[in-house]
Amino acid sequence: MLRSLFALLLLLAAPAAAQSFRDANCSGAVDETDRSAIAADLFGGSAPGCGAADVNRDARLSAADLTAFALGPRVSFIGLASSDGRAAPPLGALPDGTPVYYFTAGFGFLLVVEVAAPPSGAAVGTTTFDSAANDPTRRPDFEIVADHALGDGSRDVCDDFGVPAVDPPDFALSQTVSDAINDLSCRFEVTTRRNAACTQNGLGQLDFVASGSRAQFCLAVNSDMAFVAGDTRFTVQVRDQSGLFGPPQQLVVRVGSGPPPGTFTPIPFTATPTTTDTPPPTATATATPTPSLTRTATRTRVPTGTATASARPTASPTSTRTNTAPASPTATRTPVASVTPTRAGTATSTRAVSSTPTRTPSRTATGGQTPPTSTRTRTPAATPTRTSPGAPTPTRTRSGTATLTQAPSATPTRTRTIGPTPTATAQLRGPLITFFGLTRADDVLIASSGTVGGVPLYEPSFGFGFSLVVEAKSGASSRPPGPSTYAPSGLPDLQIEVTQPLGNGSSDVCDDTPPFLGGVPAVNPPSFGDDPAIADSINDLACRFIDGTGVKVGRACNDAAACVLGTDGQFGCAAEDSTLQYCGFISQVLTFPSGDTLVTARVRDSAGNLGASQQLIVRVP
Repeated sequence: MLRSLFALLLLLAAPAAAQSFRDANCSGAVDETDRSAIAADLFGGSAPGCGAADVNRDARLSAADLTAFALGPRVSFIGLASSDGRAAPPLGALPDGTPVYYFTAGFGFLLVVEVAAPPSGAAVGTTTFDSAANDPTRRPDFEIVADHALGDGSRDVCDDFGVPAVDPPDFALSQTVSDAINDLSCRFEVTTRRNAACTQNGLGQLDFVASGSRAQFCLAVNSDMAFVAGDTRFTVQVRDQSGLFGPPQQLVVRVGSGPPPGTFTPIPFTATPTTTDTPPPTATATATPTPSLTRTATRTRVPTGTATASARPTASPTSTRTNTAPASPTATRTPVASVTPTRAGTATSTRAVSSTPTRTPSRTATGGQTPPTSTRTRTPAATPTRTSPGAPTPTRTRSGTATLTQAPSATPTRTRTIGPTPTATAQLRGPLITFFGLTRADDVLIASSGTVGGVPLYEPSFGFGFSLVVEAKSGASSRPPGPSTYAPSGLPDLQIEVTQPLGNGSSDVCDDTPPFLGGVPAVNPPSFGDDPAIADSINDLACRFIDGTGVKVGRACNDAAACVLGTDGQFGCAAEDSTLQYCGFISQVLTFPSGDTLVTARVRDSAGNLGASQQLIVRVP
């Protein structure tokens, strides 16, 4: 019965494609009514009314969709820090548990959000910008809104000025809300490496605030984004790489004109723009519209992009909030909170995340979309070089003589007849694979359960929720393994393929960004031939192997972002002689099918020399 109902759901999914994940009743917002809608669809006996009811996207309606509704990443810390990265203590908490922080100025500090991995084990999403005019579905993984305008409240998306308010705070699927989300989120720096955090621990070392955090988002609040006097409430939610959001969390920043009050008196939150909060000590008049306010700073907005982010007019200064915080109207646009102490010490990669936004004419957004009007350069920077394992995909003119044609291997079946693929190694001078295996969702190694025809066999409990890990070192060429895992034209340095399709087996290459998520087609028997379809399949799987900041490259073994958790509690490589590690998390989008799937991998070095391939079998019940 449910199968026939779900067939109808798939037909209904096309007009609902613009809906957010978990918006099970297609209301345009994700809230508790969606949970009830999923239950009604599951047990009501009638056809589902909204395609988004398939929350876990396994192409069927089941109790798993109800469970998956709240399995996104959890905010492990939200708060403020001083400009040098020392976490500030909260003033207190509101009755609903929302922390309240107090500052005497509306700028000159850091706004910090940290996120823990979801129970499903999916990687935390790290995009902070994904915007398009007239498409409210384009949003980043990190979504944050404020209920008061920041700075001058400019409505230009990701410009160098202020941010408009979303009051009352919500994540409704509208262009106005999407623009506000992108305008604020794009200013955050993101890292998944503790030694690249914008905060420091009690020993003065760069570190996350919460021990369980896997990603940190950090905003240096400068005078162009000064908070208004009184209370500003921030609401944040984060999506994982399987497309699920975690529960939203909130923070209140209270700006006053004197020292922090001795006792905390919570002020009830009212979601109306006319509310005037009077915290002790009393702040000057807040949010007072003036009939003809004129900016005193002589500052001309000159569009630096070739196109604007939207066709809307910029915010008129005739109804702007009066910012009575001690922010000078003539303050320069140099960020006050520059967090660079010891940042350069993380010399493990050229992609070190800098928390100091520089105002240069080229900005690469984290989400892979270039903001049309932004003038900010944001790391991780893409340095096309072969000399660093942390460099993003280099460009290369590849020689056809570097292609190795392997003899076909046996087709994997449920009868356990898979054998190794014969590999000619006499002329292979490229990298040696030192480790090829699996880790659990918590990054602990999964032990092989034996071999089949000499090929290691791994038997995870499910077809998803684990990582494939490939490690390599220099071969006979003495050249280091190449870092790239994606090459738009040609093949990347990591070349990996499967004999059964993963997920829905989508033929779209590297469709790994919401809302366009798809699986990987099979290459059976294994082959690294010149067929463009094989190259597409290799790129489609290899591009899911990312570093700690979401860039499609390998990871250095001595980097805190390495993806294997050792028995000593430290992250690193599984093999002692490995020099580069490639990590690919298998989410529900990439679910391995039941039975045996043969996985074949090889690595190319920085000079284009190929190494011998290795294989393993993933067996799913």
